[in-house]
Amino acid sequence: MCVTQPRGFLAAGGTAGIKPSGKPDVCLIVREPAPAGAVAGFAAAFTGNAVVGAPVEIGLMQRAAALVPGGRVPRAVLINAGNSNAATGEQGVRDARACMVAAAGLLGCAEMDVVPSSTGVIGRPLPVIKIVGALPGLFAALARGERADADASRAIMTTDLVPKAVGVEVSLSGGDGGGARVVRIGAIAKGSGMIAPRLEMAFSGAARSAAPTATMLAFVTTDAPIASRTLQVMLDRAGQVSFNRVSVDNHPSCSDTAIVLASGHAGGAAIVAGTPEHAAFEAALTDVCERLAEMIVADGEGATRVFRATVIGAPSDAAAELMARQIVDSPLVKCAIHGKDPNWGRIVTAAGNAGVRFDPRQASLTIGPVEVYRAGVPITEALSDPRLVKAMGGARVELVLTVGAGPGRAWMMGCDLSKDYVSINADYTT
Repeated sequence: MCVTQPRGFLAAGGTAGIKPSGKPDVCLIVREPAPAGAVAGFAAAFTGNAVVGAPVEIGLMQRAAALVPGGRVPRAVLINAGNSNAATGEQGVRDARACMVAAAGLLGCAEMDVVPSSTGVIGRPLPVIKIVGALPGLFAALARGERADADASRAIMTTDLVPKAVGVEVSLSGGDGGGARVVRIGAIAKGSGMIAPRLEMAFSGAARSAAPTATMLAFVTTDAPIASRTLQVMLDRAGQVSFNRVSVDNHPSCSDTAIVLASGHAGGAAIVAGTPEHAAFEAALTDVCERLAEMIVADGEGATRVFRATVIGAPSDAAAELMARQIVDSPLVKCAIHGKDPNWGRIVTAAGNAGVRFDPRQASLTIGPVEVYRAGVPITEALSDPRLVKAMGGARVELVLTVGAGPGRAWMMGCDLSKDYVSINADYTT
């Protein structure tokens, strides 16, 4: 189970006819009202793109409303696939709100208690009539359990080959009577191509990029009692070391979204900052986000393997991240990974293009367990090491580049570049 594993959540997936294929394309995740005295919460991170879709515009307002003292916590998330409702102007906002109104009427809540989210082709009007027409069936199908989770995870997919779902439990103190309590976290996500999230956090903003593209979406539920501001800080930190550390094609989206809803149904005292319960829950949330992020990059369009580039010894963590990102986004490196070619030169020079100065005479590179480059020159005999052949042929290739003795360290994860990626994207809209 995933999004309905935490207590207090229902989900459903269905078909509205948005996708020409006729596959499922609408999903509803609903938070049941919190018990008396329980604390519910909402957190969200959205694309850092300068161009955003209509659902992101609305979501930013909903997040702001939730983060004020006593702020309103949304009851539901309505997701559609096949149409991103981006580059649609004011009409896009009106269309999204029309769908929110229809869903709110069925749920018996206010319009702004429904968070919209869309993914798919950009620049086409949202098919409101189709989505609204599908809502009664979605509402009737709301349920808990494996079937509901599977339906929800498949309904948000676009070019994904597989659904992406995670469910975990974590034991915390602070239960009724002072004993232990088990809280649950469930999540679904989508993303395959045009993936390089630059999520802008509520309390630690990131620079906006410029290119409008497609979408990574992640929806996390938990029955833990957490207020919105506390939950937002956790998501900010978890997102920075998960979703913001993966790239399929260095193409940030205008609709990237990560949402966390907390129902409070686990009971007990609210989780607050500075406590062991807070640390344990944040660790579990970060683990869920990291697992989703790796699933997304592993399902990259046309991908056959993933690779992780770790840079250590940089002047700062930020500098290390820049260098690691240059490595995973390099088409030449991605092609080398696809061809199982231990091309150390492509990796080292990609890092050198990050704008961070380093002395090659203090640099070294290992691929798997084998050092292939040291002090500015290749280690020729390493290329015949059978361990290197094995490392390059694995489903996950590990690269570690040391660039000096500085304190900076960071990693990025990417996937290889295959002929299938070109075929998929050459025909995406036509």
